[in-house]
Amino acid sequence: MAAGYCGESTVDAFIKRVGKEYPLPRVKEGRRQLWLRDDLDAAILPFESAPIRDAAEDL
Repeated sequence: MAAGYCGESTVDAFIKRVGKEYPLPRVKEGRRQLWLRDDLDAAILPFESAPIRDAAEDL
């Protein structure tokens, strides 16, 4: 789902960019990998847009 959210055509294309243009997953348990939407937004939105706030800090 993260690949689609970022506009990547395939999961493989997304995974190749993880750790470079996209952040590392916050949860990695075996094959299960989860990203926070705030982290992905920070990677794909222009820097000048709305300020990015880490929702995980509120938990």
